[in-house]
Amino acid sequence: MASFGWKRKIGEKVSKVTSQQFEAEAADEKDAVESDEGNGLHATKRRKESLLEGCARKSKQLKDEGASLAENKRYREAIQKWDEALQLTPDDATLYEMKSQVLMSLHEMFPAVHAAEMAVQRNPHSWESWQTLGRAQLGLGEIVLAIRSFQVALHIYPMNPEIWKEDLSWARKLQEQQKITCSELLSKMRNNHNFK
Repeated sequence: MASFGWKRKIGEKVSKVTSQQFEAEAADEKDAVESDEGNGLHATKRRKESLLEGCARKSKQLKDEGASLAENKRYREAIQKWDEALQLTPDDATLYEMKSQVLMSLHEMFPAVHAAEMAVQRNPHSWESWQTLGRAQLGLGEIVLAIRSFQVALHIYPMNPEIWKEDLSWARKLQEQQKITCSELLSKMRNNHNFK
C-alpha cells in the first residue's frame, strides 16, 4: 500500500523571485507583529502608570480625610481611612506614623509600637517616625528602647529642640527614677530578708 504525501524539498519547483518575495513579506509581517507587541507593552506600561497614579491620588485623599478626622478626635474613623490608604500605598511611612500617633491617643500601645516600627522600616531616614516609635515605646515602659529611638531621631535631625528638650530628657529622667526605684526595692528586700 502506498502512502500519499506532499513532501517536497524546500526550493524545489519554486522560483527564486517567488521565494525572495515570500521571505520579504514574512519579514514585514514579523516587523508589524513586533511593532504591535511594542505598542502593547507601551500601552500596558501606560495603563499601569495610570493605575499607580490613581492609587496614589486616592491614597492621598484618604490620608487627608484621616488627618482631618484625627484633628476632630474621631480616631477610629481616622484609622479606618488610613488603613484603606495603606491598601493602596502600603509603603507610605507617614500613614503608619500617623496611625501610631492616633493609637497612642487611644492608649493602644502595642499596636502603636507596631505601626511606628512599620513606619521606620519603610523610611528609616524619617526622624518623625523614630520620634513616634520612641514615644510609643515609652508608653509600653520600654525606656531603654525609647532612648535609642530618640537618639536615632536626633542623629537624623540633630537640631530638633523638641526631641532634645522634651522626649530625650523625659526618657532619661524616667530611666533615673527607674534605677532609684529598683535600688530602693532591692534594699527593702535585703532588709526584710535579714530580719526573718
